[in-house]
Amino acid sequence: MAAVVETASPVQVFASESKDACLDDDGLPCSSLVYGYGPLLEAVQMLSVYLDSKSFVDKPLKNREIDAVLADFEELKSREQLTNENVKDFVNQNFLPIGSELVEYRPPDWKSVENGGLPLIKEIEDEELKKFAELIHNKWETLGRVFQPWVSDQPTHNSLIPVPYPFIIPGGRFREIYYWDSFWIIQGLLVSGMHVTARGMILNCVALINRFGHVPNGNRIYYMKRSQPPFLALMVDAYRLHRNVPEDDRASIISEVLPALEREHAFWMKKRAVSVTTSEGETFTLNVYRGGIRCPRPESYREDKEHAHHLDGLRTPADFFTNVAAGCESGWDFSTRWLDDPLTSDFGTIRTEDIVPVDLNAYIYTQEYLLSEFYELTGNMEKSKYYADLATERADAIQAVFWNDEKKMWRDYDLKHGRQREEFYIAHVAPLFARCRGSKVDVTETGFMLEVIVSEDIQKVTSYLGGFPCSFIEYVRPTCQWDYPNAWPPMQMMLIESFAANPDLRSAVIAWAQKWLNVVYSGFKGSGYFYEKYDVNNPGAYGGGGEYVVQEGFGWTNGGILRLLELFPTELTAGDVAVGMRRGTSFSKVNLH
Repeated sequence: MAAVVETASPVQVFASESKDACLDDDGLPCSSLVYGYGPLLEAVQMLSVYLDSKSFVDKPLKNREIDAVLADFEELKSREQLTNENVKDFVNQNFLPIGSELVEYRPPDWKSVENGGLPLIKEIEDEELKKFAELIHNKWETLGRVFQPWVSDQPTHNSLIPVPYPFIIPGGRFREIYYWDSFWIIQGLLVSGMHVTARGMILNCVALINRFGHVPNGNRIYYMKRSQPPFLALMVDAYRLHRNVPEDDRASIISEVLPALEREHAFWMKKRAVSVTTSEGETFTLNVYRGGIRCPRPESYREDKEHAHHLDGLRTPADFFTNVAAGCESGWDFSTRWLDDPLTSDFGTIRTEDIVPVDLNAYIYTQEYLLSEFYELTGNMEKSKYYADLATERADAIQAVFWNDEKKMWRDYDLKHGRQREEFYIAHVAPLFARCRGSKVDVTETGFMLEVIVSEDIQKVTSYLGGFPCSFIEYVRPTCQWDYPNAWPPMQMMLIESFAANPDLRSAVIAWAQKWLNVVYSGFKGSGYFYEKYDVNNPGAYGGGGEYVVQEGFGWTNGGILRLLELFPTELTAGDVAVGMRRGTSFSKVNLH
């Protein structure tokens, strides 16, 4: 299939046309000379003052103005050669410890099981799973956060972006809100009966859209130029349909969130859209991830600079930095999925902005479909029809551009080469998760889903004992952690929910659900921890790769398991689960208690 690629023509939007704070073209992550760019950031990161580059940009300033701190740093530079030791001393003199701007917070709607928390526990039949579910429920006590009072009074003294409501963090080094993580966290909160906290998480996203035009990757200023997979509409839908949410709250959330949802959709259509014309002459507007910056990411500054130093000369560092940031916007940071050739290319060939992803376009389909549904509920039939038409057009585009009839599976589309990519990634099931219904194909029909579930890709990806890998390509490049053999919790839940939503296929995926439960349960039994990712070859063992050590907590793991138990409360069992431990290695645990 050949394609012609061009900038997408403007689409009709009802949202505000005002300039969004994130859309200036300076190529910088933000305006801060401490947390975005500048000589102090450069020195701290390139001298490896901290093992994890994110550590410095998460440290608040002490009660001093930025100009004074930077002047003192210039004086230090003029007086002596910068070293790891004297720069570290300077940072310690002028910055507070990591996390000082946040306070641990037990959400007031959290209740112990004895006092009515986690209503689902009455439906779980397996006694061991009841205990396990309660333990996960109790984790919300340790992952809640609020700001110190001085954060909003001194906004330039730290990198956090204030939001109006308390929030749940993923855990470990991730001490802030993350956009798409929040969907699975909210699912878990709703199962726990914590609809007030869940609503606050949703309204925090609304506040961020009102300020930036989109939900940033996370609520740090160095994330503000990029987003993450757009899940806000799905969060609202999960909230309004959940039995643990009072009836009045279900109705009111829609009118509160609609303007922000519309503005977010406009962001993706105005700033992340491309046109693809197929060999059959059909032209579709689809979406890609983009980076929004042309310099190193502050939170991975050293890593980006070192990679850029080894580029082959066929591309500029700025182009590399942009595509790396776009990879972060995808949530898949990083994967062979974004490399020039997934099988042979090195990380320097990353070109995320050239790849039209199946999953992003499925998520935007849910935006459009749910905007139509929400406007119908509020009585605005004109806007309802407008977004319904967009959703149908997108579903048709997803089938025309991404569907591979030979493989009975979707594939990403390569703008550079004008054809589908060959490799399978687990996110390619997203049209099922989004329940895409077009004018020609309804992917929710049982016959269609049966073809997909027996496809070679699905049969292979579900054959591993320790979960479903992101791809079949082993991450020989250490940065590519969203590849084999890693199983990431959101992808496990997406695959399971894609088929469980069909009553005719629900029973067929119970074995998948049991497998994933076994992975997380055995990992906990062996270590006492919940991880952000797992190893498909060692059930319960944590996954490897990436730019940082494996993290514990973990918001989307915990929320996903509570959702899994909600889907299958009587079918799943603890059983005889082997204890999962990584062979021949040790793990320095992150204590969140």
